[in-house]
Amino acid sequence: MGTGLTFDEYIELTAMPMAGADPVFVQVVEEERERMFPMPLVVAANHLRSRGYDCRPQSLELLIRNGIVTPADPDAWSQANVDAAAEHFEDCQVYTPYAAMCVALGCRYADFKRPLREAAERESRKYGRRVRDDDQLFVMHRSPPRGVTGDDGSFQIKPAVITFTLCDDIRERLERGEEV
Repeated sequence: MGTGLTFDEYIELTAMPMAGADPVFVQVVEEERERMFPMPLVVAANHLRSRGYDCRPQSLELLIRNGIVTPADPDAWSQANVDAAAEHFEDCQVYTPYAAMCVALGCRYADFKRPLREAAERESRKYGRRVRDDDQLFVMHRSPPRGVTGDDGSFQIKPAVITFTLCDDIRERLERGEEV
C-alpha cells in the first residue's frame, strides 16, 4: 500500500460526514460515490490532490500525452484512469506537502487523516459542538520517535502511530463556549 489515499479511504476520510451526522448525509455520499465517474480532467486533478498526490490538470494532460493513462475521452476519467494516475504519482513519489510529511514521519496519509478525524469527533462529542478535523486545532504526536536505537545498538526506523490532542488555546476557547 502506498502513501496516498485509496479511493475507499478518500470516501471514508474526506467525503463521509463525521460520526453522529444525520444518516441522510451518509446516504447522499453513497449516492454521490456512484455518480463521481466519469470525471472531467480538472475534477480528476482536484480529486487526486485530495488523495495526497501533487496533481494539476497539466500533469494529467502529460500522462495522456505520454500514454501512461488512456481515458476514452480526455475529459472523461473513469475510476480506473484516476487510480492508474494515482499509481503513477505514487511510483514517482509526487505528493502534496502533507503526504510528503507522512513519508518523513513513516506513515501513510490515511494514518494521518484517520486519527485527526477521530480526534475531531472525540472533541466534538466532549464539547457538544463541531470541532473541525483541522490539524491547526490539534497537536500531532508521533510514536515511537522517528529514529530508535535497537537493543543491539543499531539505528532503526519504526512504523509511526500518529495521534492528536487538542491545542491548549483551542481547548480553552471551547471551555469558554466560543466557536473554533
